[in-house]
Amino acid sequence: MNKRPPAKKPQAKTQTVKKQIPVKKIAPDRIEELVKKHIGNIGVAENAFKSASALLEKHKTKYPELEQYIEHVSASDRSIQILEDIKDPRRAHYIFKILLAGVEPAYQVAHPGEKDHTSVDRAAWISTFEEALAKAIVQIVLSRQAEQASQAVGSPKE
Repeated sequence: MNKRPPAKKPQAKTQTVKKQIPVKKIAPDRIEELVKKHIGNIGVAENAFKSASALLEKHKTKYPELEQYIEHVSASDRSIQILEDIKDPRRAHYIFKILLAGVEPAYQVAHPGEKDHTSVDRAAWISTFEEALAKAIVQIVLSRQAEQASQAVGSPKE
């Protein structure tokens, strides 16, 4: 009779195994997680381009001359071209582009004088865009200052 209780212990182990099976069915689906991740990355890329476009529009209101520096903006192919210097006859420009290679966003920058683009991460893409925009605005501010100085020199004193 003492041998029957050990026979119940294997039955208890079998019940434990059966309880673990439903837990595995409840576990999140790895594929669904990856789908959400890729869709999220595409959304982040779309928002980066929208933010860059909005930044351009914001500064165009304060610096209408900025329009001369913006060669091309295309929401459909997520690209922006900014001239390095409007007085430069080479018309060298920055190209900022976000490509969707399959489901992975690729942030690309071509600096003035470069034919090929460089792939960068999102933070570098945004930073380089902001730097190019700031350089264009500096040229506008300097041009305004030079114009004001020439008007002050040319105006007759009373």
